[in-house]
Amino acid sequence: MLGARTAGLGLALGLASFALVDNTMFIGRYFINWLLPKGGDRMDWENYHRLDTIHDWMDSMAARYPNRVKIHTIGHSVEGRPLKVARIGTRNRKRRQGGGQPAVFIEGGIHAREWISPATVTFMMRELLTHPRMSRLTNQYDFFILPVTNPDGYEYSHTTDRLWRKNRARSPITLGLCRGVDLNRNFGFKWAEGVNIFDPRPASPLPCLDTYHGPNAFSEPETKAVRDFVMSKRHRLTSYIAFHSFGNKILYPWGHTSEKAPDWRDLKAFAESANTAIGHHQASNRRIGISSLLGFDPLVSHYKVAQQSHRTSKEEKKEEEQSYISRIFSIPSLPVQFSQAEDQYDVGQAPETIYRVAGASDDWAKGEAGIKWISLFELPGGVYGFLLPPRYIRDVGHSIMAGVEGMVNHISSRR
Repeated sequence: MLGARTAGLGLALGLASFALVDNTMFIGRYFINWLLPKGGDRMDWENYHRLDTIHDWMDSMAARYPNRVKIHTIGHSVEGRPLKVARIGTRNRKRRQGGGQPAVFIEGGIHAREWISPATVTFMMRELLTHPRMSRLTNQYDFFILPVTNPDGYEYSHTTDRLWRKNRARSPITLGLCRGVDLNRNFGFKWAEGVNIFDPRPASPLPCLDTYHGPNAFSEPETKAVRDFVMSKRHRLTSYIAFHSFGNKILYPWGHTSEKAPDWRDLKAFAESANTAIGHHQASNRRIGISSLLGFDPLVSHYKVAQQSHRTSKEEKKEEEQSYISRIFSIPSLPVQFSQAEDQYDVGQAPETIYRVAGASDDWAKGEAGIKWISLFELPGGVYGFLLPPRYIRDVGHSIMAGVEGMVNHISSRR
């Protein structure tokens, strides 16, 4: 019996390893959902949770803190799921009569498989509500928090395909055989600019690829909902911060070109304020003996921080896939060597740190909505990539909360 189970696990691992190429057609990707542990129905930050659990928790926070939290349903997904934004802030009568206090918009979960993003964003929401030190921030700013921008894809990644990225829109071009639009390629600023079918990373016109940009800008109800809500609050929004994984990077506009934004020095300083705060948080943890994602796990202490799409050689790709699936299941011996990673994040524009991106939400927030302070985080993944184990949620959440606090302080010092 044990031999049969071991053989079955080996077959599943082999299929999943074969399927880690960024292509939605490989069946092996679907086995990962069966093998990974399931989260509970009660919200915590020791597990990754389904959409209903996250939304129920958001509603419960609004009931518990009615003067500090309000839930807005800003639209619905392709399959009819709500997009819920939590407004967190201290109600100030004078500010309210004057049109509301300045605000920060936080976007999470736009790519379905990046589970650490909604987990981190909800952790920050909890910190803003329950940590006494955060009252200083919520007295000055409202935080509009959208934990799951892609609810259909997020659910599909929990139930069917753990590595699903897009939403679940049907494409009439492919008669429904290739579903989904990459929501972070569907925003209307520089949509589909410079598309090249031989390099799908910036965006792709091919519906079967993971970076398919959709039939036109804002073709998807999810991106339309974000656009309409943000534009309705643009007079108040000082910052738009998006959370992705993986790669330990803090990016600032522009992402669609290597050219500099007019205020790029301000944007870089904004990103560096988060990087500095995260570094101080990590250093403080080491001094008091708290383990962190980047320094104390024997499997993570040496790893390569890189986007998978940077790997070009077939041999390198095969080697990475084989080692990647073994790390997912915490097999102690790693088949490849990894270079030492820094505690802090790489800061820069997307073209110089990962790759060019066309039609992304952060560029749109800057170029169309006119919001000043823009940043996009690629959260840690380490050797685990998109499948970061849930035991790291709190470590990531605490460090990112420190980074966002540093960013808000940076904005306040320049008002």
